[in-house]
Amino acid sequence: MEAIHKEVMLHGLEHHQMIIDGIIRELDLEAHAFDIRLILIEAVTNAYYHGNLSDCSKPITIRYLLMDQLLKLQIEDSGAGDGKVVFPEAIGNHELMDEGGRGLYLIRCFSDSAEMIHHTMYISKSIGSL
Repeated sequence: MEAIHKEVMLHGLEHHQMIIDGIIRELDLEAHAFDIRLILIEAVTNAYYHGNLSDCSKPITIRYLLMDQLLKLQIEDSGAGDGKVVFPEAIGNHELMDEGGRGLYLIRCFSDSAEMIHHTMYISKSIGSL
C-alpha cells in the first residue's frame, strides 16, 4: 500500500463532518468509518471548543498519514497549548451520557494511542482487517 500523507485546514465546525467523511473516502477506510469518524469528530470538536475557544477565525489543522496498516492523525488547534490534557482510562456511566467530558475518553477507547503535546493531539490507530 502506498503511503498517503496530507493535511486539511478548517475554521469552525460548519463543514467538519463532511471533511472527515472525505478523508475516510480518500483513504478507502469505509470499513473503519465508525471508529475514525468518532475519533476525528471528538478531536476536532475538542480543538474548536477548548483549543480555539469557539473562535471560527482560528484554524484547526488535520494531518493524516496512512502507511501499511497504521493510520496516524494529528489535530492541531490554535490555542496556547500549555494545559495538561489527560485521556481518562475510565469514566462513570453518567459521564458517558454528558456532552462534555467524554470526548477524550472515547478517543482513547477507539485508538491505539492518543496524546496531547502543546496544542496538537497525536492519535494512532491500527487498520487491520475486520
